[in-house]
Amino acid sequence: MTSLAHVKQAITQDMNNIVFISSETCSICHVDEPKVRKIAETNGITFHHLDIIQEPELIGLFSVMAVPAVLVYHNGKEVARQARFIDFRSLEELLQQLPKDFQTTDYQSLFSEL
Repeated sequence: MTSLAHVKQAITQDMNNIVFISSETCSICHVDEPKVRKIAETNGITFHHLDIIQEPELIGLFSVMAVPAVLVYHNGKEVARQARFIDFRSLEELLQQLPKDFQTTDYQSLFSEL
């Protein structure tokens, strides 16, 4: 389990992050967490697991209304969210498309090709 302070810092510093929010009393959370963790590790993305029972402020901070919740962050911004029913295939496809390094886009060369 990761601390909330650590997750907030990682979201601002790391390029890609997955935040998995669960509850101790949620049985499906215990099944989904290892699957999401494996998908994150396979794609080289930092995985964070938070529990709303241990840190109730997560509900308001991340606007979570149902668990399990999977939040995907890229460059400090939320780019995807799934809650309750996790579509592992679409999650993996999204993670495969996320840039893995901090290269900046050269828009001048990008649009000069048009």
